[in-house]
Amino acid sequence: MDTPAARRQVDARSVAITGLTTLAWYAVPDVVRPRWARALAKVGVLAGGLGLGMALTTEGRSAVDGMREVRDELRDLRDADENAAGENASEPDEGIASADGRDDREPDDNVLAADVALDGADPLPGPGVAGAAVAGALALAVTIAVAGEKWAYRRGERWRAQGRRLPHTRVGLILGALAAVATALDPSISMVPPVEDEAPAS
Repeated sequence: MDTPAARRQVDARSVAITGLTTLAWYAVPDVVRPRWARALAKVGVLAGGLGLGMALTTEGRSAVDGMREVRDELRDLRDADENAAGENASEPDEGIASADGRDDREPDDNVLAADVALDGADPLPGPGVAGAAVAGALALAVTIAVAGEKWAYRRGERWRAQGRRLPHTRVGLILGALAAVATALDPSISMVPPVEDEAPAS
């Protein structure tokens, strides 16, 4: 019986786009010398790579579909809130106050889950904790990316000083190959759905 690893398929387009985008990103200094122009060129390379990934790869199309579903859900929630607000404004308040002035109406069934205390449920982290975690993760990612970018540029400049042709393109070839391999080995790449065992013909 085939295991999931044996049924795993690599999206060749995703691998190619990742490798070529990485190559083009690091090869820019060989083509464009002014620093401001390099920044614009790299923005173009990144936008092109993301656009191709969204349009041509399985993961990209899934991401686009997910964003559309989120957009539709938010639109439906907004419409439902607007309709509920309109109905509440048009209906008279039929609440019956008790002798001590408290409202004896039954609680609304449409109560947000966040407002209901669930016994035994762990509370979600507060906005401050979640924001600090996200900010820390972003700061770490940016630090690693900047350090890698500086290393790659300095390596290319060293090779340029040694008289090698297209030094930054050579760096891009190495890093592009590594990025392509990492993409090919990424476990999130789509896998072939398992084939149901068919009953033997009688």
